[in-house]
Amino acid sequence: MPQQRFARFAWSVLAYNILVILWGAYVRATGSGAGCGSHWPLCNGEVIPRAEEVETLVEFMHRTTSGLALLMVVGMLIWALRLFPKGHLARLGASWSMILIIVESLLGAGLVVFGLVAGNTSVARSLAGGIHLINTLLLLGAITLTAWWAGGGAAIRLRGQGSIGWMLGVAVLAVLGLGATGAMTALGDTLFPSDSLRAGLAQDFDPTAHFLVRLRVWHPLLAAATGVYLLVISQIIARQRPSREARMANLALLLLFLAQLGIGTINLVLMAPILLQIIHLLLADLVWVVLVVLSALALADDSAHAELIRR
Repeated sequence: MPQQRFARFAWSVLAYNILVILWGAYVRATGSGAGCGSHWPLCNGEVIPRAEEVETLVEFMHRTTSGLALLMVVGMLIWALRLFPKGHLARLGASWSMILIIVESLLGAGLVVFGLVAGNTSVARSLAGGIHLINTLLLLGAITLTAWWAGGGAAIRLRGQGSIGWMLGVAVLAVLGLGATGAMTALGDTLFPSDSLRAGLAQDFDPTAHFLVRLRVWHPLLAAATGVYLLVISQIIARQRPSREARMANLALLLLFLAQLGIGTINLVLMAPILLQIIHLLLADLVWVVLVVLSALALADDSAHAELIRR
């Protein structure tokens, strides 16, 4: 069916965007954000630069893959408008995906144009990085919902959901906030690396240290609290909204949380090597995608719940 082909394409758009995000993390971790100078969208004033430096190649590849991600979302929107009737939720999801990927591009351009890359340690850069990560998660959420609705997912109803509604609302805000602090923590790890765990902890609690260093201690605490909260509400949702899909989402959230906890601990002990930073971000993106799906399941209208329970 055309709708199922579109849904598979939308899931592939999601997967590709996650890969682009991970490459963006590699750009930040290697300090390659200034590889194209202050030029945008050109790279060092050229359409195809001569990559004499590794940083230029890394940044140019990120811009190229990001441009392809934009084209894929454009294609997804055009296909959705042609395939689905007016008022279909897949159209809404694709439209929001388009808006958010444009914002994503502008935020990335702003980082380059205003010099908020490489060794910049300003408050502006840390805030921009946090906002960039929040928009990234919203973009992934919009693409996820587009694929979900295209595959037959039910409409979301916010009114009359009781405790389930506000619990999920808190969860969404908590994960977005955690993502922002994670971006700042990763930036601090990149700009102010430590030789050992002991030296890193000493830096974290030094009142004279840079604010990005002092912020690093809060992210693991917020991550642990948020993870426990997600596990608790996922169990509540699984009982109040019983279905095979909800059970699968609940199990996926549990496994991802345990994996994230393990990788985060190793990341801390080994002083945040680049590979583990990227794996940590991948797991965070997957947690967010599962939370979006779980929210869509839990907040579906009553008739959709009845259909899910019968499965």
